[in-house]
Amino acid sequence: MHTLHSSQFRQILALTALAALCSQGIPLSASAAPVTPPGLRQRLAAGAPQEAIILLDEEATAKSRALGALAADDGELVTDYSHLPMLFTRVRSVRALDRLLAVPGIQAVYENRVIRPHLAQSLPLIGQPPLPPIGRSGGGTTVAVVDTGVNYTLPAFGSCTAPGVPAGCRVAASVDLAANDNAMDDYGHGTNVSGIVVGVAPDARVAVLDIFNADGTSSDALVISGINWAIANRATYNIVAINLSLGDGSRNTSACSSKFTNPYVTPIKNAKNAGIVTVASAGNEGYSDALSRPACTPDAVSVGAVYDSNVGGIQWSVCTDASSTADKVPCMSNTASFLDMLAPGAFITAAGSSLGGTSQAAPHVSGAVAVLKAEYPTETPDQLITRLTSKGKPVTDQRTGGVFPRLDLLAALELPDSYLVSALSPWGIGCAALLLGGALSARRRF
Repeated sequence: MHTLHSSQFRQILALTALAALCSQGIPLSASAAPVTPPGLRQRLAAGAPQEAIILLDEEATAKSRALGALAADDGELVTDYSHLPMLFTRVRSVRALDRLLAVPGIQAVYENRVIRPHLAQSLPLIGQPPLPPIGRSGGGTTVAVVDTGVNYTLPAFGSCTAPGVPAGCRVAASVDLAANDNAMDDYGHGTNVSGIVVGVAPDARVAVLDIFNADGTSSDALVISGINWAIANRATYNIVAINLSLGDGSRNTSACSSKFTNPYVTPIKNAKNAGIVTVASAGNEGYSDALSRPACTPDAVSVGAVYDSNVGGIQWSVCTDASSTADKVPCMSNTASFLDMLAPGAFITAAGSSLGGTSQAAPHVSGAVAVLKAEYPTETPDQLITRLTSKGKPVTDQRTGGVFPRLDLLAALELPDSYLVSALSPWGIGCAALLLGGALSARRRF
C-alpha cells in the first residue's frame, strides 16, 4: 500500500483549501490591488485631479493606513464617513493613486459619479384633499429624505420657524451636506418628496438632507454622506427609512450586487443592519428591463410608478402615454424583473406642488415604512419589506407583461378595505383613494 509522505499530505491540504477559497469567489491574493475604474488613471496621467471613493476592510486600522498614504503623497481626504468603512478622497497624480492602492485593506475604488434628482414632470391638479387620518400614522418615527432640501415653512410641515419648532413641526432636521447656498430648496423636488412622506405618515417626521448643489447636481459621495448621516443619527431621531428619489441615469439590466463596482452596496447594507430601510426610485428613463443606480442595489427597495387615476394622455420627456388609468405603469417608469414594487407616482400633489415620476412613488413607500414600523416596532427591515411586497396588489406592466406588487398599506397593516371606506365616507373621496398610497391625489367629488 502506498503511504503519503507528510509533505505530500500538506500539499493536498493546501490545494483543498485553495479550491474552497476559489469556490467562494475569494481573491487568491489578499494583497492584490483593487481594480481602478476605467479612465481614472488616464485622467490623472493627463494632469487632471480626480475624486475617488474608497471602500476599506471593516477592521479599525484600515482607515488609518489609508489616511497615512493620503497624507504622505499628492492626495487629500475630503470626507471620512464616520459610520461606514469608506473614505471620499481627492488624488492629484498617478503616483498618489498607486500609493493609496498599495495600502493593505483597500477593497474597492469608485469614481464619484454625477447624481441628479429623478426629475419630476409637473401637471397642475385641482381639488385634491389630503387623506383623513386612518389611525395608523407613523408616530414617533422619522424618514431621512436625501434630496434637494425642504421649505419647512409651508403648512404641510406645520409652518415651522425652524426644524422642530414649534412642537408640531414635521421636519425634525434640515441639514446641508452639499455647499450651503442659503436656500431651503432650490428646486422644490425635496419639498414635494418630503410632503408625500408626511402625507402618508402624518405623525412621522422627516430629516431632510440637502445633497444637491445650486446647479441641480450631486454625486455618489454626497448621497453616501446622506446615508452615513442617517445611520449616525438613527437613535437620535428614530430614523426608520431613507428615501432616495435620485439616480445616476445608468441602465442596469441586473441587480448591482458587487461591492467592488457599486459604491452603494456597503452603505445600504450597513443602513439595513442598523435597522433602516432604504427606498430608491427606479428612474424615469422609460426602461422596461433596467433600473438606475442606486435603485439596482439589492438591499434597496426599488420603486416604480403607477398612475393613481385617469388624467388623460400624457406627454413625458422620454415617451407619450395616449391614455392613463389607475394602476397603469407610465411609459416613463423604469421597471425590470428585479424591481421590488410599484406605488402611485403620477401625479401627486404635496406641499404645494403637483409632480409625477418615480421620485413621487418612492416616498409613498418610505412613508408606509414609517407607518408600519410604528405599528410593528419589533419587526426588522426585512420583515417590513416582506409586509410591503407580499401584501401589495399585483399590477401588470403592460409593456412587458411583468407583474409587480403595488403598495397597499391597508393590506400591509392587515386592515380590511371597509376600514378605509368607512373613514373616507364623510369626505366623498373617489375610488382612486382605495389605492392608499395614492390617496394624497384622490379627487374630492363636488
